[in-house]
Amino acid sequence: MPPARLDRGPAEFEAGGSSGGFSLPFDPLRIVDAIYRHLWWMLLVGLVAAAGLAAVGLKRFDTHYIATAQLIKQAPLGALRQSEQGDPYQAHELSLPTLIALMRGSVLMEKTSQHLGGKVSEGVIKAGLQIVPERNSDIVRVSMTSDSDADTALNILSAYTDEVLTLTRDIQQHDAAEMRALLSKQVEQTDLQLVHVNEELLDYAKREQLVDADKQMDAYLTELGNFNLRYETIRLDRETVDLKIQSIERELAKVSVAAAKLQQAREELAQLELRYTHEHPTLIEAMERVKHMEAALAGDKPNLDAPPKPGESTVAESLYLDLVKLRSEKNVLNEQMSKLEKVRDNINAKLEQLPRKALEYAKIRSRKQALETSRSLLAAREREAAVQEENAPGSYRLLSLSRLQDVAVESPTQKLAMVTAAGFAGTVGGLACLVGLIAGLDRRVISRYDLKRATGLTVMGSLGAKESSPEEWAFQTWTKLQPSLLIPASGGAAICGLLMPKAESQSQMPMLLAKAAASRGMSVILMAAPHSETASITAPLEGAVCEPESVLQHLRQSPQQVIHLVMDDTWTWTHEQRQQWQRALVSWAPARGTVILVQLASPGRPETLLVAERLPNLVWIGQSGSDEVESTQAVLKTCRAAGCRLVGAVLDQAPRYRLGLLNKITLAAALFLGCFSSVQAAESLTLGPGDAINITVIGQPEYARTGVTIGPDGRLTYLQAQGIQAAGLTIDELRQKLSSDLSRYYKNFNLVVTPMTFQSRKVYVLGKVVKKGAINLDRPLTLLEVVAEAGGLETGLFQQNTVELADLGRSFLIRGQSRLPVDMEALFLKGDMTQNVLVQPGDYLYFPSANSNEIYVMGDVKMQGTQGLLAHTSVHSAIAQAGGFTPKAYTKRVLIVRGSLEKPETFVVNMDDILSAKEKGFRLEPKDIVYIADKPWARAEELLSFALNAFTQGAVSAWAGGNVGPLIQEAILPTLR
Repeated sequence: MPPARLDRGPAEFEAGGSSGGFSLPFDPLRIVDAIYRHLWWMLLVGLVAAAGLAAVGLKRFDTHYIATAQLIKQAPLGALRQSEQGDPYQAHELSLPTLIALMRGSVLMEKTSQHLGGKVSEGVIKAGLQIVPERNSDIVRVSMTSDSDADTALNILSAYTDEVLTLTRDIQQHDAAEMRALLSKQVEQTDLQLVHVNEELLDYAKREQLVDADKQMDAYLTELGNFNLRYETIRLDRETVDLKIQSIERELAKVSVAAAKLQQAREELAQLELRYTHEHPTLIEAMERVKHMEAALAGDKPNLDAPPKPGESTVAESLYLDLVKLRSEKNVLNEQMSKLEKVRDNINAKLEQLPRKALEYAKIRSRKQALETSRSLLAAREREAAVQEENAPGSYRLLSLSRLQDVAVESPTQKLAMVTAAGFAGTVGGLACLVGLIAGLDRRVISRYDLKRATGLTVMGSLGAKESSPEEWAFQTWTKLQPSLLIPASGGAAICGLLMPKAESQSQMPMLLAKAAASRGMSVILMAAPHSETASITAPLEGAVCEPESVLQHLRQSPQQVIHLVMDDTWTWTHEQRQQWQRALVSWAPARGTVILVQLASPGRPETLLVAERLPNLVWIGQSGSDEVESTQAVLKTCRAAGCRLVGAVLDQAPRYRLGLLNKITLAAALFLGCFSSVQAAESLTLGPGDAINITVIGQPEYARTGVTIGPDGRLTYLQAQGIQAAGLTIDELRQKLSSDLSRYYKNFNLVVTPMTFQSRKVYVLGKVVKKGAINLDRPLTLLEVVAEAGGLETGLFQQNTVELADLGRSFLIRGQSRLPVDMEALFLKGDMTQNVLVQPGDYLYFPSANSNEIYVMGDVKMQGTQGLLAHTSVHSAIAQAGGFTPKAYTKRVLIVRGSLEKPETFVVNMDDILSAKEKGFRLEPKDIVYIADKPWARAEELLSFALNAFTQGAVSAWAGGNVGPLIQEAILPTLR
């Protein structure tokens, strides 16, 4: 009979899954250790590279001599003005960028080389030249670098600066010469035009015989000017009066009742603008009211021609009197202006009667005067350009020039040191990156961090390749591993499988863990490959599974010892071997204080996987340097898919870091990274339809709302925020959304949103519970708490006993589209709190009825028929409920038929061994058929019983007839005749 398999809880799946946090794809300590291991080789190669670069530098680097000079832009000299009219001639200014461009030109380099007599080539000058403009100034710094000596550098720089200054003077002289030639041509053209105008003036005077009319015209113009002055004065007075009249009219308009109401409305609008934005309905309404009153006031103009009503307003009466006075003054000024306009028109008519010829004569004279003025100005500019051409100073001048003792000497020592250091650092850094890259790309499982990354399990320990005290390490590792093992509530043996990726026959890990468990006061059965270190008791596994009682006898005789059941090459976990092992495991499992360790090599094989999925605890034992991350992950993925419960991992032959500091911080760093990668952020609580919230505004209690419910469409409305999508948002996100929408209408609007009730987060509980239905998840609830909220499981009477009506074996928890591996029986009946998982919104929990389960008892029992199946119904309880066996029942072979009609599964139970406590009871499942057959010799016994009865009756009758006389001598009743 196979052992009862414990269903796996969700704990191992969560531990085995990928962690939700950050995880490095490599072990950083491995990279540091690899770099440290090759540090001396990298330093040696770096020194060789640095020496090579130093040798190259000694040949290529020379001593440099640097001479410097400074050029400054000089302000233009005061121009020699030759005329009082117009602006004087100014020399063209050369900008700083233009000068630098010219200084870097090849023409200037060629002239400098010629200036030095061809001793220095243009390329050398250009290579050593450096031109740097000083920031925020008109100074240009020029430096010349030479490899020869200081004299050469200074001579080249002096010749170069001379050529630069000569170039700036040449540019000024060239510009002045071009300007002088241009002005000379313009003077000649002006002289010709002046001769032509003089001839025209003489010809016109002779031909028209003109008299002098200038004096008469001057008199008329003077009189006209006086009248114009008076007219403008009166006009200004009239405009002043108009302004006063308009001001009084505005004041009269303000005195009206409508204007007072408008002012009051504007003040209210100003108060509202301090609280609301321009999109708030209240503010929009106030603005519209002000606009309407302004329009009404503008359309309803006051009657300024009629005096105000008596007693209406003293201010209005005073203003109306001033208005009448100003209007009378305006009428007087209008009459004076009309009279002056008549006088001016008369004078203008007289001026128009002057001879037209005098006017034409005046125009010709005006042209002559303009030509004479232009000719004088051009001649003056021509003389100024000539002076500039003869004495051009240049745009720049030499500010400073290095002396011979000031020439800087630049030794190649610093540059050589920099190149050498850069070569050493670059070589060592490049080699370090290469070594780190090779170590990072190594896909093997080397360190405990690699093992954790590959398995996703908690690494209980790592055994070093040169561990000084492996027994002490194993004791500490087993101490950390033991609390993670799932042990039956009845106190039986702790069964644990040791998954090893490869069949390592010489691995000492199983034996070390076995001895560590024994040192903690437990008896150990180790089923592993042969080992060089023998245990207290050694026996072949193939023989032990055939005689499991002998192993138990050894455990009783020698407790707290290791029994090593050796797996030889013939043990390959075939079907027959697995059945034998399962039967033996059933016998060993009830032993208290016992640990059963099973070595499972190559867990990727189907045979090994079939064994692993039957074990309640599995530990992955990785071999450093022999396993790969991808293959390990693939094997573990298969194991998890099969429902295996992996409790941890152990690393064998772990390398020891060469760097002492790494050995000290490795464990702390691994634990830190493990915790950092496994911690998941708490899920944010989101709102949904039916949830209610409270909304308040700081400092404004009139806007507080309590119990604002989110509608079925997931939206809510608050003030001007209409139809806000709240479903799927957190409290903070909803507050930000509301604040963003209401900021269009309110200023300084600080919202506070708090949850009131949660109606959208529900878990559904149906089946045999007291209160079926949906339970609100207003706080995190576990499975036990949900059942308690539902009133607990239903109970009823069965054979005068109170029993739970829920079938825990068939109960399940559905999340999404999958069923969670939760063992309800282990949780509710055995107290296994690892199965007490947290429920999530939308989970479906169902407890089916136990009354619908039934079993069928037939054969040689006193009451055949159907029975209800309870949680702990076994074969002997079913037979007892059926009244027990009949005398013909064959109790040594009770048949149980389980499964469908197409593929039934049969089990044979020896009731005599169960009643004599030699075997455990057999637990029944729904729809099982229990059949008790007749004894094989039942017919013979019946015939023999009949024969014995007949023989006994015949013998007794014969003996009585021959030896016993008649007891009645006379008739008791009278004879009838």
